[in-house]
Amino acid sequence: MSRAWLSSLLLVPLLACQAQPPADDGPSPRDLPDSSGAPAGMDESLRDAALDVVEARERALVDGDREAFLATVDPDELGFSATQARWFDNLAQLPVTDVSYELGDEDVMTRVAGDGDLQLPVDFTMRLRGFDRRPVTQRMVWTFVRNGDGALLVEDRNSQIDAQTGWTPAPWDLAHIDVRRSGGILAVFDEDTAEHGSYVMSDLAEATRVVRRHLPQWSGKFVAYGISDVTAIDAMSAMTVEDTAAVAFPVLSRPGGPAAAYRFAVNPTVVGDVLARGRVFRHELVHVALGTTDDRSPQWLVEGTAEYVARSVLPVDDRRRIAAQELFGISGRALEPSRRFYTRDPLVSYALSSLVCDYLASTRGEGVLWDLVRTFQTEQLSTWAESEDVVQRELGLSTDQLSTQALAWARSA
Repeated sequence: MSRAWLSSLLLVPLLACQAQPPADDGPSPRDLPDSSGAPAGMDESLRDAALDVVEARERALVDGDREAFLATVDPDELGFSATQARWFDNLAQLPVTDVSYELGDEDVMTRVAGDGDLQLPVDFTMRLRGFDRRPVTQRMVWTFVRNGDGALLVEDRNSQIDAQTGWTPAPWDLAHIDVRRSGGILAVFDEDTAEHGSYVMSDLAEATRVVRRHLPQWSGKFVAYGISDVTAIDAMSAMTVEDTAAVAFPVLSRPGGPAAAYRFAVNPTVVGDVLARGRVFRHELVHVALGTTDDRSPQWLVEGTAEYVARSVLPVDDRRRIAAQELFGISGRALEPSRRFYTRDPLVSYALSSLVCDYLASTRGEGVLWDLVRTFQTEQLSTWAESEDVVQRELGLSTDQLSTQALAWARSA
């Protein structure tokens, strides 16, 4: 149940500049013209035709014209054609608006390996109506081949650009999806997880009601992913996939830009877990509801508040007894403020931070938690160690003292 941010990895590109030799019997429609001598991916004589393809694909996507959209794809590329058809069908299920394809920053082409006849940077923009605060732009590199006097698309992704921008695939990029919507909730399943869809939607609605009682300023609108492919979860979680129930994450309006929305992805093992998923949903929805508000908070507070809300449906004495069992033999200690929270005994980290937040809320009032989050939002900390000074100033105790008192409180239930 860790909070995750999309990371940007930089790979060193390999430039492939080998020209395609002419065929003995003259160039075929897919060959580069003999006279061009253009390296792979750099045949500028194909540029106008390629830009026509870009325009045609935007028009087809806006119009919902599946046949026109697929007509821009090389039919000989069977795998790519199939994934493009699936992707178009997936988007047709979503409340997509503000769709556009535009020529991107061509300076990036110096960092991309050549392929096909021509490669061009293309920025794809879309917004999920009612869920994204602003459109989301994704940087791509498209690969074209010559087709008579025109061009066809043979690939729309590039691993080097994806690594530089930190692109993480959405469910509609990975599999056939099944979209469910109820009020302000939009959930995305696949063919394997859809059987649990009705129950999940009910649990999401109940989790939303619980979180809004604690954070009434939140709109209650969100998008949740629950598919079998754990590629995105694996990329975003600080823990192993097996130890990660779900991740909440921002969807950036552009690489390095402001967040357009906060969403969460659930491990498929949780989707079908009747006992666990309500607690997981409540936990992740606290992250979604807070958005950027707790960006500057120490990790124990980020996760502790979310887990406190997740457990809040239980009577307080039950929560105390559960915490005492989970933390049997554990003594008070300073709470982990950094990302080491997820790698240094995360089970204890979660249980202890949850208990401390529950103790504070139960003995001083829940408002003390949200006040502390807001305080950290305006603090300028140069090291995480300085977060202890903020806690001491605001609460009159160190996190070591807080955890010691919280453990005594739990064990006295």
